Amino acid sequence: MNKETLKIKDLPSPKGAFLVGHLPQFNADNKHQVLERWVEECGDLFKINFVGKEFVVSANPIINAEILKLRPEKFRRFSKIDEILREMGVVGVFNAEGDTWKRHRKITAEALNAKKVRENYDVILDKTNRLLGKFKGYSQSNKPIDIQKELMAFTIDVTTAIAFGYELDTINNKADSFQQHLECIFPMINERVTAPIALWRVIKRKKDNELERSIAAIEKIIYQFIEEARVRLVENPELKSNPTNFLEALLSDGNDVDFTNEEIYGNIFTMLLAGEDTTSNSISWAIYFLSQNPEIVKKVRAEAHAVYGNSEVPQTNKELLKLKYTNAVVQEVIRLKPTTPQLYMEALETLTIEGFAIPKNTKVILQTKVAQTNEAYFSNPNDFSPERWLKSECPMHQNHSPEMIKAFGGGPRFCPGMKLAINEMVILLSVLCKHFDFKMTVKPEDVKEQFSFTMYPENLFIQLLKAN
Repeated sequence: MNKETLKIKDLPSPKGAFLVGHLPQFNADNKHQVLERWVEECGDLFKINFVGKEFVVSANPIINAEILKLRPEKFRRFSKIDEILREMGVVGVFNAEGDTWKRHRKITAEALNAKKVRENYDVILDKTNRLLGKFKGYSQSNKPIDIQKELMAFTIDVTTAIAFGYELDTINNKADSFQQHLECIFPMINERVTAPIALWRVIKRKKDNELERSIAAIEKIIYQFIEEARVRLVENPELKSNPTNFLEALLSDGNDVDFTNEEIYGNIFTMLLAGEDTTSNSISWAIYFLSQNPEIVKKVRAEAHAVYGNSEVPQTNKELLKLKYTNAVVQEVIRLKPTTPQLYMEALETLTIEGFAIPKNTKVILQTKVAQTNEAYFSNPNDFSPERWLKSECPMHQNHSPEMIKAFGGGPRFCPGMKLAINEMVILLSVLCKHFDFKMTVKPEDVKEQFSFTMYPENLFIQLLKAN
C-alpha cells in the first residue's frame, strides 16, 4: 500500500517569532549551525518562514541528492542569489541558469579539467614556495598568525594566476587592497541574499558604500586585465588556439559563442568567488585539526619525505598523486567542516520526490553537513580520522558512505573546480607538515564556525614551529 504524499503544510516547524518568523535566528553569522539545531528539533524535513516567506529545509540525503540531479531543468539555484549577483554586475557560470548556464559551463569545465589542472601545477608550486618562504620567517619570529587570512592570500594568488595570468603576489602583501575588497564583498553577498527587505536600495549604510567602492575597485582591476589580454591575443595570434589562462580562453575565437565584456567579467569574478574563499577556508580547517593531532602531522610529514625526499615541495604531478595519506586528511576535513554546508534551491516545476510533494517555485534549503556527520553513514562520525578514507583501513569503519559528501555539490552542476581545489590543499598541507609543527595559540573551543557566504574558522591563530 502506497504511503500518502507528504505536503509542505504537514511539515513540522521550529519555534519562531511573531510576524518575522525564523528570520532573527537565521540571520546570525552561524546560520548553518542554526539549521543543524533545527534538524535535531524537527527531523530531516521541515519548514521555516522569513517574514511570511516559506522555505523547506531538507537534511534528507536521498531527497537532496535527487534535487541536485534534477538541476538545471527542474531546479535552479535560489533566484535571489542571481538577483543579488546581477545587481553587483556579476553574470557568470555560478549564477547563470538554463541555456545561459550551458553556454558558460562548457568553457569553465574545459578550463578546470584534469589536463588543465596538471598544466597549472607549476602555478601552485610557485605560490606554495612563496608562502613557504613567508612562513619560515614567521616560524623564526614565533609570531602567531591569523592562518585563514594568510591562506586566503595564497588562494587569491593561485586563482588570479590561473584565471588571468597575472602575478598579484598577495602572499607578500603587495596587493593588500585586492584581498581587502574581496573580504568586503563576500559577506555582503551573504547578507543581502538572506535579507527580507532590500533596504540598501533605499538607504545606503556605511557598509553598503564600502561594498560599492570594493566592487568598483575589483571591476577596474578585472577590466584592465581583460584589455591587456585582448592586446596579447592581437600581438600573439597563436594564443587564440592555445590560450594560457581562463581569460584568454574566454576571449579566443575558438569558442562556440562570443561572450560579452560583462559575461567575461562575471566569469572571472565567479572564478575568484569559487576558487579563493572555499579553498582557503578548507585548508584553514585542516590546520585547525592538525594542530590538535600531532601524530597525524607526523604521518603526513613521513609521507612527504618518502615521496619527494630532500625537495622542499613535490616537484611533479606524479609525486602529488602519491600523497595518498595527505589526500585522506583533505577528504576528512571536507567531511567534518564543509565550507558550503547548505545549498539554496528553487523548484522550476511541480514534482514529487521520495513521497514529498514540491510545488513549483518552492524554495528548498539543502542542509548537507548533517548526513556527513551521521553515524548511519560514517562510523564515529565526529572523530577526525583520515584513515577512514584509505582502502587498507576501511574495514575498521563499519559505515563509510563517500556519496554523502556534497561539499562540491552534485549532479550536472557539480563544481568544476574540485580537482584544482583538492590539488591546492594536498600540495600545501603536505609541504607545511613537512616543514612545521602547528601550535594553536587559542583554545579550540574559542575557534568559532562563522558563515559569510562560506563557512570559515574565526579566531584561529597558529604558531608555526620548525619541524625537527
